Amino acid sequence: MAIFKEIRNECLIRELQRELNTDVLLFGFDGVVYFGNLQRIEDCRVAYLSPAIEAESNVEILSPGGELVDVRFLHVDLWQIVAKATGVRTDPFDNGGRVPTNSLASSDPAVVLTQTEEPRSTDTTSRQESHELICTLRRMIGDDVVITTLGGFLFEGRLGDVDDELAFLSVEEILGPATSSGISSDDVSNAVINLEAITSVSSSADS
Repeated sequence: MAIFKEIRNECLIRELQRELNTDVLLFGFDGVVYFGNLQRIEDCRVAYLSPAIEAESNVEILSPGGELVDVRFLHVDLWQIVAKATGVRTDPFDNGGRVPTNSLASSDPAVVLTQTEEPRSTDTTSRQESHELICTLRRMIGDDVVITTLGGFLFEGRLGDVDDELAFLSVEEILGPATSSGISSDDVSNAVINLEAITSVSSSADS
């Protein structure tokens, strides 16, 4: 079964449908982070992002290698999203440590990141969410937790709720696969994590 089918989360997509015309961060299972203003969702699968209100200029894409790319607009496949962050207070990539390495025209095919064909896979390589991890999370509501996901992301903060295949977190810090400086509560306030994509849960050492 295709990896996108394994981690797609219709509850997360419904959450995003309530975020239209707001700035959002979307975290992909390949380690890419997208930052823009959510304009619409097409066919309950593809999100269209325009430049964020809090961004310096264009839609921003942060690669797993830490390179920041500016694009004019973005279509992104929501079936591969492992988490979203909202309550954006400032551009999380405008920290002086990351400089845009490229600027792509809107007609560049690399900008259109929709998945039109499902990658081939077999049942032996298919992924199932861990019900044991989810049960553990349900017992940690109200605690300071650390959750890791596919894509190499680490989310730290206060766990508000676990419901509808989603974990709701008040953000303390978010780390990516190739960053030493993360996204903090000064940048965003909330994160919603796709429980189909979690890989570990733990209590914060600061709690």
